Amino acid sequence: MITNISIKIKYLSQENYNIFLDSIPFHKLTCSCGRSGHLTKHAYYTRTAKTTEGPLALRILRVKCKCCGKTHALFPECIVPYSQILLEDHLKIITAYNSKISFEPIMMSNLYIDESNIRYIIKKYLRHWKERIAAFFISMDANLTYRCLCSFKRQFMQIKCTSNIVSA
Repeated sequence: MITNISIKIKYLSQENYNIFLDSIPFHKLTCSCGRSGHLTKHAYYTRTAKTTEGPLALRILRVKCKCCGKTHALFPECIVPYSQILLEDHLKIITAYNSKISFEPIMMSNLYIDESNIRYIIKKYLRHWKERIAAFFISMDANLTYRCLCSFKRQFMQIKCTSNIVSA
């Protein structure tokens, strides 16, 4: 997968995702094999995200490398691979956990996030991410995604060890 951090999406929708795709310079994208300019649009798959407006089914674009044949999904920074919860909500949950404050405001702002989602995110944070970001002195700021992609080849809170390429 390829996560683009230079093109920001403030509000995730299919229309905004399509605008995101239209603004990507495909000729500059690099495949995990190291070749640039060889990725072509290949297919789409449906992915659901829990937004404040409700579950959002997104058509995610996959690209294929003409040289090695590998395929990659294209993600904006706001999407955490393999999670229905958006990055912004992951960060709110972890910040509330670290500050020992109530999760109620988070659940009230997004009615599609419940206590089981919060427990799962905290469990995964403690098991996979807390020590990693502390060891690499990564702070939870605007550079979080970039630092995690560079250091670990994964988006912050991406649990599966599938390699993720940063695109800026």
